[in-house]
Amino acid sequence: MRTPIANKGQAFTHEERRVLKLRGLLPAAVTSIELETKRAMVQLRRKSTPLEKYIFLQGMQDTNEDVYYRMITENTVELMPIVYTPTVGEACQEFSHIYRQTPRGLYISINDIGHVADILDNWPEKDIRAIVFTDGERILGLGDQGVNGMGIPIGKLALYTACAGV
Repeated sequence: MRTPIANKGQAFTHEERRVLKLRGLLPAAVTSIELETKRAMVQLRRKSTPLEKYIFLQGMQDTNEDVYYRMITENTVELMPIVYTPTVGEACQEFSHIYRQTPRGLYISINDIGHVADILDNWPEKDIRAIVFTDGERILGLGDQGVNGMGIPIGKLALYTACAGV
């Protein structure tokens, strides 16, 4: 349940709950991933600003990637402006205030000269199909955002995954 790529929320079957020792950690009812996605969309739509919706979606990505990507693929027109432009620009400006510890990118600085291979090796996933990088210098016409520009690669990769199956 603590691994976003494997978490299924209440969609874990009773057998999976037994094997994974999740019994008692979830409500007893088993639901479908479709219902989990529908519930998440209801929660998202209750948020009043695009930035609140962005933060909610990032939280969903950090807890249940299956639901997160289903939300985007099933509601692309509605969510693309939240996941990417224009909302990602505001998210970049606020990134240091809304940043979560779940790694969604690597940070390479001038202090890492000679250690880039080590940093790349630190990434927890080994099946890497796409990389998006930025120097944070020209973020959507907002100017230099530095490390706060990380929202751009995060958003682009989310759309590549949801819309292109990368």
